[in-house]
Amino acid sequence: MKTMTTMKMKTTTQPLSLLVLGLAATQLGATDCGRVLRDPGFDLWCGDRLCSWKVVRGDIRRAPTWHSSDAGVELLGPDAAISQLAPVTDRDGTCIHFELVANVEDDAEAYLEIDVHGDGSINRKERLPTSQWKPLSYNLLIEAPFDGIRFELSKQGAGRAVLGRIHAETAKDACEGLTPIDGGPAPLGALCLDDAGCASGICRLDEASPFLVGQRCMACDPAAGAAACDAGLVCGVGEARTPVHTIPLECVPAGGDDLGERCLVDAECASGLCTDHVCSTCRDTCSGGEVCGAAWPLGPAVCAPGEHRRQRGEPCATGADCASEICNGAVHRTCEDGRPCGNPGDCPVDPDLSASECTTVGVTGGTCQ
Repeated sequence: MKTMTTMKMKTTTQPLSLLVLGLAATQLGATDCGRVLRDPGFDLWCGDRLCSWKVVRGDIRRAPTWHSSDAGVELLGPDAAISQLAPVTDRDGTCIHFELVANVEDDAEAYLEIDVHGDGSINRKERLPTSQWKPLSYNLLIEAPFDGIRFELSKQGAGRAVLGRIHAETAKDACEGLTPIDGGPAPLGALCLDDAGCASGICRLDEASPFLVGQRCMACDPAAGAAACDAGLVCGVGEARTPVHTIPLECVPAGGDDLGERCLVDAECASGLCTDHVCSTCRDTCSGGEVCGAAWPLGPAVCAPGEHRRQRGEPCATGADCASEICNGAVHRTCEDGRPCGNPGDCPVDPDLSASECTTVGVTGGTCQ
């Protein structure tokens, strides 16, 4: 963990890191352009849990605020925290304006903590002053490159801490003169400029992404060939660590990926064919004049997809591939960018910060019944 420098409270018009605002300033609505956080007012609850915020420690409950019609969230217990991983990148802006309104009692210590890259390492920690619905504002300058910042709000001690409203957005000129917050070497799947910018020491073009989204931190270098990994392993597509980062390249078992799983090279796939970065049964042509095509968008290439031609025991990606209309295998769900998912929380959020879909598209390792 890096040494944390506390920002000083100021009342001048010079570049500020923390300033006390009038209540009206905190009630400005979040903008669609540059908005960083989802559910800034803690309005969206899934049962007794916030839908867009994760409980890191302790517990929470819905609580009243300064206004009878505006509820907030109370951090419960002597050590409690909530967090949200925001998809903001340095391409959106490196200066973030962060506002909040809170009720923090004297015997409670509340903090705003900044985790650049969302890798679990707190890079800046600021104590929120004791207050009764006192509006506060922080200007945060983040060292580029980065894609993703985890904001954590925590409380320690026996006293109450209730958070009423939070807002964060990118700002152009608010961070002049501030020292950038350095997130340190980036984790796997994160944006990078060179090898030194990665915890793994390997920064390479993300060739396995269907969108070619630039250089990313990888666990292995495919250009090294057989020397990239130990015997029995191949440098291929690994597993995503967070929704804001791409799936990194890692040393994976040779031939260990089933039909429909993402890949970089043929050697990853049990079928021996990696077509358009998905383990497939064909690449260009099929016997008998059948068409080789994708079973679903960004999915595996199979012969005669959706034409009910595959017989019992033959590989399939959807029930529509089989004469029986039944393709036995593991249910496969994907995000819009093609990555596998179990629920929408595994997927990158949409540009307007709304939850994206995790859609059932077929099966992996399927065979026709």
